[in-house]
Amino acid sequence: MEKPKGFVSFVGAGPGDTGLMTEKGIQCLNKADIILYDRLANPRLLRNAKDSCEFIYCGKLPERHTMRQEKINKLLVQYASKGCYVVRLKGGDPSVFGRVGEEAEELAANHIAFEIVPGITSSIAAAAYAGIPVTHRDYSTSLTLRTGHTCKSNAALHGDGQLLGDTIAYYMGMKKMLVNCRELINQGKPADTKVAIIQWGTLGKQKVAEGTLETIQAIIEKGHIESPAMMIVGDVVELRKKLIWFDKKMFSGRRILIAKASGSPFSMEDYFTELGAEAYSFPIWKQKIHSFTKEELKVIMHANRLTFTNASSVDILFRQYTQAHYDIRDLPRNIEYRTEQTKKALEARGIMANKAEISDASSIVIGSQSDICPEKEPYSTHEWLADKRFDEINKRMLMEEDWETVIFPNKAAVTSFIKELKKLDVHHLLDIQFAYIGESVKEYAMEHGFSVIDEAVQSELKRMNWRD
Repeated sequence: MEKPKGFVSFVGAGPGDTGLMTEKGIQCLNKADIILYDRLANPRLLRNAKDSCEFIYCGKLPERHTMRQEKINKLLVQYASKGCYVVRLKGGDPSVFGRVGEEAEELAANHIAFEIVPGITSSIAAAAYAGIPVTHRDYSTSLTLRTGHTCKSNAALHGDGQLLGDTIAYYMGMKKMLVNCRELINQGKPADTKVAIIQWGTLGKQKVAEGTLETIQAIIEKGHIESPAMMIVGDVVELRKKLIWFDKKMFSGRRILIAKASGSPFSMEDYFTELGAEAYSFPIWKQKIHSFTKEELKVIMHANRLTFTNASSVDILFRQYTQAHYDIRDLPRNIEYRTEQTKKALEARGIMANKAEISDASSIVIGSQSDICPEKEPYSTHEWLADKRFDEINKRMLMEEDWETVIFPNKAAVTSFIKELKKLDVHHLLDIQFAYIGESVKEYAMEHGFSVIDEAVQSELKRMNWRD
């Protein structure tokens, strides 16, 4: 019997900012069995994958290929032939210098069905975030997209420059920048034509250098701007002086880690990203549900008092009661909560709970495994486990960036941060400056070797009255 054929979605991850990923692309990630992702695809997007999805890194660096193109083609065919739904996640748009044609040809040759889901291409997005519209009726009426490096098979396609637009965008051109600038001058572009180089466009670590075809090489060397970067050539670059916006954000250029001890939402990461920072939550957690026996459910049902420590525990316990055909009206009258989120979760179930008293021995505590004191009867609904699929991603993110600050929302986040750093052998961040929520967290962090407070970040947390 012939093996079932799977399906492959070539998905554009957009230019970097996760908010610029298409809704259809996110839906593909939600359903994927296997995701093969590139270096320029923001790894934060992988959080949209289901727990059973496998990640395969196909990242490429200049002069150093993690995985050769032939191997990538082979893996796409291999997994799809097993009946898997495969997502090939590519930075920007897969059809703009993303080699999607080669990979799709391989699938077609093996009679494997596929689709191409476009993404926002990096040249237009990076230029926009740098305050440069690629077209403008007073400056530019056309746009040319070029690869910054040529090979024997495509070198002749550059021609003599007759088809050059008013604005030219070079992809992957850092290594041959000087050659490309001289080529444009030889093709008729004035030596004083404006040029902008945009590194890591649309992300908090974005850097922009401006110059001309004649001067830009020396400027980027002085500014230490490296790949990945876009080169935008044309009079539209002049508009940056008036239209700069992304660089003006409060935390533009800052690199901030957010320590996590559970799978809570990424609201703090989103907040500081919106303020212009390169923010990254670490580590990533997944939830393991604990199933109660019928006897345990009966004990909980007949308790004098229940105390819920978090909103997830409310949802999990009530779901298990429903599955066991219990009537929730038989729950104890005395029900308490520890956090505001827990209170809201109970209210959504029609239960008006009271704020928990701190040390009430008569209550059965329902919460995550880490919430429950060892001396109490263990009625944990779930536990949070560090998602090992992100180990390689986390180590690369932590090692490749110059992180300045870590935010500790609670004591557990301090503990998990230290534990995961040691596990990944990333010791240089064990004394990074920090910000915190709550004086007890500050003291706990200092007891564990963190001594310098980031006053700017701390001031913003206080201003926004952040609570864990």
